Amino acid sequence: MLHSIPRVGMMGMAWLLVAFVGWTNGFMTPPTTNARSDLTLNLSSGAEDVSRRQLFVSAVVTATALSGGRVEATPTSKVLVLGGTGFIGSRVVQQLQKAGISVVATSRDGRDGTVALDILTTDNVVDRVKELASGCQAVISCWGAIGTANDNVINSASGWAAQGAKAAGVNRFVSFGIAPEVVQATSGIEFIQPYIQGKEFAKQSVQSLFGDSGVIIEPTFVHGGDSFGVNPPRVAGFYGEFIEGLLSSSPVRAIEGALPRGNIIQVALEPPISVDTVASAAVVVALGKIGSSVSLDTYDKIKEVARLL
Repeated sequence: MLHSIPRVGMMGMAWLLVAFVGWTNGFMTPPTTNARSDLTLNLSSGAEDVSRRQLFVSAVVTATALSGGRVEATPTSKVLVLGGTGFIGSRVVQQLQKAGISVVATSRDGRDGTVALDILTTDNVVDRVKELASGCQAVISCWGAIGTANDNVINSASGWAAQGAKAAGVNRFVSFGIAPEVVQATSGIEFIQPYIQGKEFAKQSVQSLFGDSGVIIEPTFVHGGDSFGVNPPRVAGFYGEFIEGLLSSSPVRAIEGALPRGNIIQVALEPPISVDTVASAAVVVALGKIGSSVSLDTYDKIKEVARLL
């Protein structure tokens, strides 16, 4: 039982789990750059990093105030959610509906009132997304998988979806990628490369087609739900919240900020983030409530944008 494991052991296990990618992440490898040996001398760098986070927060709040503040539904608001019954997608759908937004959601088998759209069996994903996205204000793609024989295809699919959304005249596109430091730290692991390649293709496609209106949300690790899992990796919300609180404390953030980005210890010290927070950030972006283009590739950025919902 997890409750019988000593706290130190659980901390070690959690830090290893944090090394997974996104909400279905892969294992870490030793960093290509050495961590600085004297953390005390580098805490000033960590403080500077915290200051940069605060600057981002200030910019987001100001931009949002200028664009109208919190999300308010309008009669014409309509969003397509791809993968709307999954770990993140189900929360995205719930939050959109709570905000009074009309939602079209897909799943592999069309359950729970969703539209059936299986990436692996659909003849033309681009055309199908174009059809479903007609009349939508935004598309949020929650597609993703790891540890399957089709990682590259499934994770590339958000790129194809972006093509269909663009052809349908959609204004904004949101999808989920991999934190840059995790990409760097996993560069030597072969089994995860199809996953990364698919995510990178999707990211490039979204940015190329939508420019500032295409946003990739890139967390290191997402926690949530009631249980732990291995494939895909999951950390239950109750335990993830404990680790998030610990790693988001000022002393730990200063140490994390002093380490080179992409260092295995730096990645492990980046706080995990709640699946509900990630979903909120996606909704805020999809509804155009951010005054300027932002890159949501850190815990602090995702967290602050999510607060605007």
